[in-house]
Amino acid sequence: MARSLTQPLEDFDLGRISRRHLLQLLSVAAAGVPGKLLAQATGSTVGSPASARRRRAQRQEALVPPFEPTGWKTVWLDHFSYRCADYEKAAAFYNALMGWKVRSDDGQQAVLDIGENTGGIIIRGGLTGPPPVALTDAGLGVDVPRIQAIWDGFAWGIEPWDTDTVEAELDERGLNPVADHQGSDYRSFRIKDPDGFEVAITNGTKALRRKEPANSKLRVPPPFEPTGWETVYLDHISFEVPDYRRSAAFYQALLGWEVRIGERGGSASARIGDIGGAIIRGNAAARAAERGTAPPPPPPAGAVTAIIGHISFGIANWDKDRVRQELIDRGLVYVNREGEREPRPDMGGSLESYHVPDAMGWDLQIGNQIGP
Repeated sequence: MARSLTQPLEDFDLGRISRRHLLQLLSVAAAGVPGKLLAQATGSTVGSPASARRRRAQRQEALVPPFEPTGWKTVWLDHFSYRCADYEKAAAFYNALMGWKVRSDDGQQAVLDIGENTGGIIIRGGLTGPPPVALTDAGLGVDVPRIQAIWDGFAWGIEPWDTDTVEAELDERGLNPVADHQGSDYRSFRIKDPDGFEVAITNGTKALRRKEPANSKLRVPPPFEPTGWETVYLDHISFEVPDYRRSAAFYQALLGWEVRIGERGGSASARIGDIGGAIIRGNAAARAAERGTAPPPPPPAGAVTAIIGHISFGIANWDKDRVRQELIDRGLVYVNREGEREPRPDMGGSLESYHVPDAMGWDLQIGNQIGP
C-alpha cells in the first residue's frame, strides 16, 4: 500500500502486488516452490536470518554516487510522458477528473497542464503491446482492468542553467546527452538513467513554460461530468527498479534529490525539491533476489527495466467522503475481494487517498497531500 512521503517510510506497506504477478507466483508455487518462499514473494515478513542480516547491512551502507554530484537543484517538473492505446480518451479523462488544462491537441498527442505549480504531461497514442507488470498495479483480487498505458519518461527543470555547461557536465559523466531544444528559449537534453528510463534535463521553470494560459480544447467530449477538482501537488511517483540504491544514488547525484533509505530496506524515499517526491523501490526481480525466492522471467535484452507503477496527486478542497462518492458516481472503482465496487482506500496517518483505474486501466492515486 502506498503512503504519502510525509509519512515515515517504515510505515509503507511494500508488499502489495498486482493480481497478474500474484498469479505468476501461484503458478510457480504449483510447480513445487515451497510455501515459505511464496509467502516471502507476496510480502510476508517471514524470512531467513541471513536475509535479515543482508537487509540490515545494506541499510547501513551509504549510497555510492555513480559520478561526482552536479550540484544542480530540481526546480520544476517540466512534464511526464504518457503513452497509451487511445490518447484522446486518456486526455479527456484527466481533463474531466483531475482538472488538467489542455494546452494543445494536434490529432496525434495532447499536452495538458497538470496544475498551477505541478508541470505538465504529454499524452501520446500508439501503444500496442501490454506494458510491463508493476508491483504497485492495483490488485484487489478480482476483475482488474486491462492496463493499456505506460508512463515512459519525465523531464525536470534544473538550476543553475547554462546550456553549454549542462551539456558538458552530462558528457563528462558518460550520459550521452541528446539535444531536444524547442523554439528560441526552451533548452533540453535527453539521457537514459541506469535502467534505460528516459530522462530530460531542461531549463524549464514555471515562468518559462507558462507564458500563455492553457485554454485549448480536446477533440472529444468528456467521458463524464467534470469534477471541478484542482490538482495542486505531486505527492509521489512510485518508481520500480532492479536496484533501488543505484537509482536513488543516480538521481541524488544528478538532480539533487534528497534521499532517505527505508528502515526496513527494499526502498528509498526522495524529496524532489519543493515539487514533490518519489518512492524508489525494488521491482519484482529485486525483491525476489533479496528474499532468495524464484525471480520472474528476465526482461528482453535492451528493455527498459524501470517502471512507474502509480503516481499520487493531491487535490484541493479534499473531503474523503465526497471524493469517494464522486469516484463511485463516475464508475471509477475496483472490485474488492468481497465483490464490492469501490475506489481502493489508502489511508494512514495524515494521508487520505484512493486508487482508481484511469481511462487506460492504469493505477491512479488521488489524495489530500497538497505540499511537502
